[in-house]
Parts: sequence; structure tokens; C-alpha cells
Amino acid sequence: MTQLIAIIRGVEAENILEITEGLLEAGVDTLEVSLSNEQQGLECIRTIKTAYGNQLNLGAGTVISEQQADKALEAGATFLITPGWDKELAKYILSKEIPIFPGVFSPGEIMQAASLGIETVKLFPVSDLGTSFIKNVKGPFPNMNFMAVGGVTHNNIAALKNAGCSYFAIGSDLVPRGATKKDKEKIKTNAEGYIKLLEEV
Repeated sequence: MTQLIAIIRGVEAENILEITEGLLEAGVDTLEVSLSNEQQGLECIRTIKTAYGNQLNLGAGTVISEQQADKALEAGATFLITPGWDKELAKYILSKEIPIFPGVFSPGEIMQAASLGIETVKLFPVSDLGTSFIKNVKGPFPNMNFMAVGGVTHNNIAALKNAGCSYFAIGSDLVPRGATKKDKEKIKTNAEGYIKLLEEV
């Protein structure tokens, strides 16, 4: 999984392949398709999976129930991301032997995730938590990997990495909601910019 994860939200399936192609050309091989619009998200996952198969890491985000988890896995997702902490949902997903990156917002939630053997958690929204929080929780949880989500931009990604984040999932600042195939080159250039920033840190 690359450090940079593209969050796809609000994109119609008819446009998803060109957008995926642009991301792959830029060097981004990990995509999270949001299920905030479940039908649309599942259609995108199926479309990407059919066209690109094992060329990328394809996950589903905004998973809030066991039923959604099952649907996402059936569509072709290979990892799942939740918006917040739900211990029973996390245990269910782990029982499927599928990686889960659960959303957390406190040391208590990080500790619960660690107790289940989860190695990477999603700090969400990271723009509200801030770099001081990340540095402070790195102390008691030195082996936990942090994924920064929610408000990651060109202006703060270097600071987030220096604070201790290992992965960066970016939504509308990388792939705008409602993006179409016409946005392919813009998204590709944007992704290349993010990758360059991470390489420079």
C-alpha cells in the first residue's frame, strides 16, 4: 500500500476508469471508494475491479455495518475503512480475514483497536486532532500506524508526516466530488504533487 490513498466519493461509475488510470499513472495504487452513496460506491468498486484486477489495492470506505462490509467484499474490496470506532464491526471484519482501518478519535479507541491486533488506525478528522495529538499518542502507541484522514492538504501533509502519520487518505483535495473523466489529467498532476511532497519530507 502506498503512503498516499485516494478517496473516491461522489463519482459515477462511467467516469471511474479514467480517474483510476490517472491515479495509477501518477503512482497512486491504493484507492478507497466511499460507500456514503452505497449503490454508487459499489458500482465503482465492481467497475475498477473488473478493469484493473490486481493492479491496485482497492478498498471501501465509510463502512458502517456488517451488511455493507459483506457487499463491499462481494464487489471486490480488499480492505475496509470505517468512519468511526465500532468494536463489534471491527471484530466482524477481522473474522473475514480482511484488513480494517477503523476511524478513531481518542487514546481509548486506539487502545481498543490495538487490543484486537489492528496495526493501522485512521485518525479522523485529523485536521481537528492536529499534530500535537499525533505526537502525544505516538508515545504510548509506538507500534501503531496512523492514517491521516479528513482535511489533509498540500499545506499540512509534511507536518502530519513529521508528527508521526504513515499514510494519508485524501478526498476532495485530490479527487473532487463529482469528478468526471475530463478531470483525469488534473487529478494525475495533483497526485504527483502530493507524492513529491511526501518524498521531500
